[in-house]
Amino acid sequence: MVRQLTKSLAAQRYQRRGRQTLRLMKVLFREFRGFLVCATLGFTISVVSLYSFYPHELVPGNKLTVLQSAYYTILMTFFETPLPYVEDFRLAPLFFLLPVAGLVTIAEGVVHLSHLLFQRKRFSKEWQQMIAETMDDHIIVCGLGNVGIRVVEHLQSLGEEVVVIEFDKENRHAFGAQGLDMPVLSGDASDSTIMERASARSARAIICVTDNDLVNLEAALNARELNPNIRVVIRMFDQKLAKKMAKTLNFEGAFSSSAKAGPLFAQAAISGQILDSFEFGGTVINAVQLIVEPNTNLIGLTIDELRGRYEVTILLHEQVGGTLDWNPAPGNVLSVGDKLLIMTDPDGYKRLEPVTQKISLPKQM
Repeated sequence: MVRQLTKSLAAQRYQRRGRQTLRLMKVLFREFRGFLVCATLGFTISVVSLYSFYPHELVPGNKLTVLQSAYYTILMTFFETPLPYVEDFRLAPLFFLLPVAGLVTIAEGVVHLSHLLFQRKRFSKEWQQMIAETMDDHIIVCGLGNVGIRVVEHLQSLGEEVVVIEFDKENRHAFGAQGLDMPVLSGDASDSTIMERASARSARAIICVTDNDLVNLEAALNARELNPNIRVVIRMFDQKLAKKMAKTLNFEGAFSSSAKAGPLFAQAAISGQILDSFEFGGTVINAVQLIVEPNTNLIGLTIDELRGRYEVTILLHEQVGGTLDWNPAPGNVLSVGDKLLIMTDPDGYKRLEPVTQKISLPKQM
C-alpha cells in the first residue's frame, strides 16, 4: 500500500512538471509567434535572394546550393562575411541590413525572453494572465472563499487544470491557490471580459461558488454564451431556486451548500461515524465508517452475512494491513481493526447496534 502511494505521488509530481513545461512552451510560442513569423519570412527571402542573384562563380567550387545559401545567410546575420561583396542592388540589403536586423532581433528576443522567465519565476499577475490565455480543456472556478478554495484543492488533487477568478485582490486564499500552480485572475466573475481572459471558450467546465447568487448566475450565463458546451455547476443559497435554475437553464448542477451541509450536521449529531449524508430519491443516504472493535459480534462475520442480516451496502473493506478491497467479496471475514465503508439509510446504523456494541466479558476470579 505504501509503495503504491509513493508511486502515485511520484507520478503526480512528474505529471505536474510535464504540465508546467507544456505551459511554458505554449506561452513562449504565443509570445514569440510574431517574432518567429518575421524571422522565418526574412530568413527565407534572404536565402532565396542569395541563391537566385549571387554569382555562382564567386562561390568556392563555382556552385551555390540552397543549403549553402542558408548557411551563408546565418553567418551574415552574425556579422560574418563568408562571401565577397558584389555590386547588385538586389543583394545590397543582405550585406548591409541583414547583420543590423539580426543584431536588433536577437537583442530584442533575449530581452523579451529574460522578462518572461523573470515573470515566471515570480509567478506574477502578468505571467498568470499569460498562462490562463493559453489553457484549454480546463476548469474555471469563480470565487475563492471557504468553498472555492476547497473546490480548487480537490480539483488539483485530481490532476485537473484550473483557472481561478476572484474579485478581492487581498483574498487570503489567493496565495495558497498560486502555490498550487494555478493562475488567479483578479476581477468580477460576472464581467464577460475576464471570462474571455480565463479562456472560457476552450474550458471544459465552470464552477461558480462566490457568495453572491446574482454574480454566480451571470458568470455562468456569460461562460455559456462564450462556450455553449461548457459544463456549469453553480452555488446558490436558495435550494429551491437552485433546482429551478438547473432545470430551466440546463445547468449540470445547482447546489446550496447550506442545504447540502444540513443533513450531514444532523446525522453527525446522531452518530459520530457519519462521513457524509445526502438525499437521493427522497431518502437520506448516509456514508458510514464502521470499525471492527474488539469484543464485538462483528468479529468473524462475513461481508455477505453483514449485508444480508442488516440490509447495508458495503463499498469498501480496509484490512488491518492496509489492503483496500473495493466491492469486497461476500466471503471476506472481518477481523479486529478492519474498517468498512457502508452506505445505508438513517436507520441502518441502529440496525447495526447489536453487532457494534461491546460484549461484557465475565470477570476473572
